[in-house]
Formats: sequence, structure tokens, C-alpha cells
Amino acid sequence: MNIYYTTSVTFVGHMYNDIEKISRRFRRYRLYYKITDFIMFFFLVYVISYYLNIITLFPGYREYYVVNTVSLDRIIMIGLSIFTSVLLVIILYLTKNPVDTIAIIESRYDWLKERLQTAWDYRDEDNVVVLDLIAQVTTRLKEVDVGSFLDRRYLGVRLIVSVVLVAALMGLTTTDTRSDFTPKDITNILEELGTEIPETITDPEKLQGDGLDEEIYGETSVASIEGEKVELVIVPGLGTAVTIRHAGEDEEVQFVPSQTYPVDVVASTAADESYRAMQQMSVLDRDLIMEYAVLRSKLLTNENK
Repeated sequence: MNIYYTTSVTFVGHMYNDIEKISRRFRRYRLYYKITDFIMFFFLVYVISYYLNIITLFPGYREYYVVNTVSLDRIIMIGLSIFTSVLLVIILYLTKNPVDTIAIIESRYDWLKERLQTAWDYRDEDNVVVLDLIAQVTTRLKEVDVGSFLDRRYLGVRLIVSVVLVAALMGLTTTDTRSDFTPKDITNILEELGTEIPETITDPEKLQGDGLDEEIYGETSVASIEGEKVELVIVPGLGTAVTIRHAGEDEEVQFVPSQTYPVDVVASTAADESYRAMQQMSVLDRDLIMEYAVLRSKLLTNENK
């Protein structure tokens, strides 16, 4: 009984130690991935920041130097790049599942599929079947090549991209190549977009109601032509055209036959009196009368048609 118990504890201990060692290797590999991702993100963010003149956001720190070589504004930009890169790495690995050692091993080695998980779940059971399964799993774990789980292609691609970014940064700093577009330009664009919109557009009430007609036609004036009051509306921006609105309802004109008089004498007398009356009026009144006469004649012509 003691021999059986000792053997059981030995196999369980070996299996536990092997799985723990493999887990530490997997976590170390995940750390390698994070470091290479951070390096790549850092140089990418810093190159973009340098090219877009992000350093101009800190003009007050340009005169201060650290160790008499690096200005404080550049150190701030480096710090922001580091912070951004760390944030990107955190976001990237939040979307990935945590390291599951047993699942990773079973995905690569078919014989251990389900057996390794079963042996681990029943490691505290004390029977012959479980002991035999643990012994077989422990033997197979010795054959696991942990180094094969390291994705060297993943690391290589990120290191190559980082080297390219470093070369690009050196070229930009050597030639002092920067974009003409600065963060101040973004601020100016936002200020232009934030310009106040005309009140007539933002206030729907101003687009409705009786006030709209007045804004279109302008102010209404009242003039008197031959003793009759007529509304005159001058349309802004349409030249000197005059629109005449009759103040009251239109009345039909009825002609009553008059007595027979010498046509020439009556016409001559009426024309002289009308001419003298118009000569006594102001220039504006005479123009209004002429305009009224023209419009009236057009209306009568259209009615006859």
C-alpha cells in the first residue's frame, strides 16, 4: 500500500512539475511577443509624431535640456510615444486568450489530446486507472519539444519592421524632413468648422410665419395716385422694378355715356390739365404714375386677349 501511494505521488509530482515548466516557457514566449510588439509600435508612433510635427505642441519646453543634449520637448514626445505603445500592446493582448498550457500541448500532440486534461483533472484521485494514465502522460510529456511552440516568424516580422522604421527615422532626422501640416492646422480647421451658422438656419421659427413674406418683398410703402392709395413694394436686389398692390378690392370700371361735346376741345383741355398736374408733382410721383400706367395698360391688353 505504501509503495502504491509513493508511486502515485511520484507520478503526479512529475506531471505537475513538467506542466509547470512548460507553462513558464509559454509565458516567456508571450513576453517576447509583447516586447517585439512594443518596439514596433514605439518606432511607428515616434516616426509618425516626428513627421507630423507633434513636437510643436510643446514650444514652452524647447529651451530646457536634459544632460545638455536632448531638449525637454523631445523627451515629452518620446514619453508620449512610449505611453501610446504600451496602451496599444495592452489593447492587443486583451483580445487574446490567456496561456492555456494543456490546450496548447494537446493542439500539437494528438496522443495527449484529452488524456492530458483528464489526468490533470483527476490527479488527486487514488486508483489504479488514474495512476496508469498519469504515468503514461508523464512519460509523453518528456517528448514535448517546448521550443517548437515559439513563433519565430511572428518575432522576425516585427523585428524587421522595427529595423525599417529605425532606418526611416534616421533618414527623416538627417534630412530634417517634416510635413507642412502641423497640429495647429488641425486647430484652425476645427475653429473654422465651429463658426456660427446663421440664425435663420438654426432657428426654424424664423423660417415660418408672416415674417417670411416681409423679408422677401421688403418694406411696404403707401403712395397716392390720383387720390387712390396704392401699396408699393420695392424688391431688394432686383433693380428699380416697382410692384404695385391695390389696397382694396378691384372694382369694375363702368363707363357712362356722356353728352356730346367737341372731341378736340375736351381732349385738349383734359390733356392740358393732366400735364399741368403732373408737372407740379415730384419726379418720384411722376415715375410711379408712368409705371402704373404701363402696368395698367398691360393688364387691359392681357384681359382683351
